Amino acid sequence: MFFFLLMFSIFFISSSNSWINCWIGLEINTLSFLTLVFNKKFLINSEFIVKYYLIQSISSINFLFFILLMNYNFINTNLFYNFILINLNMTLLMKMGSAPFHFWLISIIEGISWYNTLIILTLQKIPPMILISYYLNMKILILIIILNCFFGSLGGLNQLNLQKILTYSSIYNFSWIFSAISINESLFYFFFLIYSLIIYNLISFFSEMKIFFINQLYLMKSQKYIMFMIFMNFLSLGGLPPFLGFITKWIISMYMLQSMNMIILIMILSSLVNLYYYIQLMYPFIMIQKFEIKWSLKMKLNPFKLTFSYISLFSLILSSMLMYIY
Repeated sequence: MFFFLLMFSIFFISSSNSWINCWIGLEINTLSFLTLVFNKKFLINSEFIVKYYLIQSISSINFLFFILLMNYNFINTNLFYNFILINLNMTLLMKMGSAPFHFWLISIIEGISWYNTLIILTLQKIPPMILISYYLNMKILILIIILNCFFGSLGGLNQLNLQKILTYSSIYNFSWIFSAISINESLFYFFFLIYSLIIYNLISFFSEMKIFFINQLYLMKSQKYIMFMIFMNFLSLGGLPPFLGFITKWIISMYMLQSMNMIILIMILSSLVNLYYYIQLMYPFIMIQKFEIKWSLKMKLNPFKLTFSYISLFSLILSSMLMYIY
C-alpha cells in the first residue's frame, strides 16, 4: 500500500499544475518512503528515519515558504523573482541529496537495506528533478553540474562500503542528469531509465549475495560468471564503450559540444576517476595471483535479473546503429 502511495505521489507531482499540489505530493512521497524503510528490529534504522525526516521537513518548509512568496503581489522586480526561483532550486537539490547538499545522504545510506537504497537512488529523485526542470537557471545549473562532478568522483575514492560508492556514483550522475534536463525532457527520461536499470541490476546482485563491503567480494571469486556480470555493469555505469551506459552519455556529449565545451570536458575527466574506483572494486576478479576462499557458497540467480546485463553486452550493436543514423 505504501509503495503504491509512493508511486502515486510521483505521478501526482508530474501531472500537477500548482506548486501547492506539488508540495502535497512531496509530503506524501516522504511519508510513504519513511513507512517503507521502518524496521523496529534495528536501532540504526530508527536513526536513519529521524535524519531523513528532519532533512525532508526542513526542505519542505523552505519549499512551501518560497512558493507562498511567489503568490504575493509585491513581487514586481525580476531580481527578486529570480532570487525566489534560485532558492526553490536549492531546496529541491537539498531534498534529493545533490551536491553541495549531499552530506546527509552519505551519512544515512548505511542504515538501510539494499532495496531501500535502490528506491532512494532512483524513485526518490524523480519528483525533485521534475520540479527543477520547470525553471532552469543556466548559471546555477552549470555550477551544480561542476560540483556534482567534483564531489561525486573524488568522494568515492577512499570508500570501502559499496552503498556509499553507489551513492557517490549517483551524485556524479546528477551532472549528466541535469545536462540532459537542460537539453530536453525526452533525453532526461531516457538517461534516467538506463541509469535506473543498471543500478537495479547491481543492487540485485549485492542484495542476494548480502555483500556490503569491498572485501566481501573476495568471497565470490570462485563464481567467475557472477563477478564478470558485476564487472560489466560497473563499466556500463561508468560510461565505458561499448556498454549500455555509454550510449546515453555519448548522446548528451554530442549535444553539449555545441554550446558548453569546457563543461563536457570536466564531466568526461570526472568519469575517468569514477572508472578508476569501479575497476578497483573488481581487483579480486582481475588479479590472477590472489587468494581464493574455497568454502564460499554457490549462488544461483534468477535469469530475469541477468536480463539487463545481457542488454549491456549487445549495446555495441545499438551504438553502431545510432552512429550510422547520425
